[in-house]
Amino acid sequence: MRRNEVIHILAAVDRFLAIMMRWLTLACFVTLLILLSAVVFVRFVPVTSLGWSDEIVEWAFAWMVFVGAAVLWRDNEHFRVEWLPNRLKAKASGKVLGLAVEALSIIFLAIMTYYGMKLTVAAHDRSPILELPRHIWYLCIPLAGITMIGYSVRNLIGHLLEIRHFGES
Repeated sequence: MRRNEVIHILAAVDRFLAIMMRWLTLACFVTLLILLSAVVFVRFVPVTSLGWSDEIVEWAFAWMVFVGAAVLWRDNEHFRVEWLPNRLKAKASGKVLGLAVEALSIIFLAIMTYYGMKLTVAAHDRSPILELPRHIWYLCIPLAGITMIGYSVRNLIGHLLEIRHFGES
């Protein structure tokens, strides 16, 4: 397989993954909106009990937060202070700073993914009302971590290429 074919395949996988993550985040948000609105409504008009909804709200919130974070990470739209990187943008030290920040991000994400996986594997209990396996609550942590590590590696390679080209000019 040639380099261009590999890049084309990776770009297609990236687009598919981005679409799926956005839809999952949106579905979790809509689920939260509907369930929490229903819970508030039922408090004022007690027509049924929604005791089971707490479990779905917990699950949807966790997945929305971690998968949404991965979407933001993919597009470099997550919160960050950009004052120093913007000041050093045209300098070699700015390129090195970008490389260091990305490397530290990978280390943090690897630790988060490792402990998220340990938590997921250790969760053997079931939810009290719906009897769902508790590990599905925690699985979003290692999945989002692996995804964010992949995007950080992409960014790290980009920083390395920038440093290489910066040194040539």
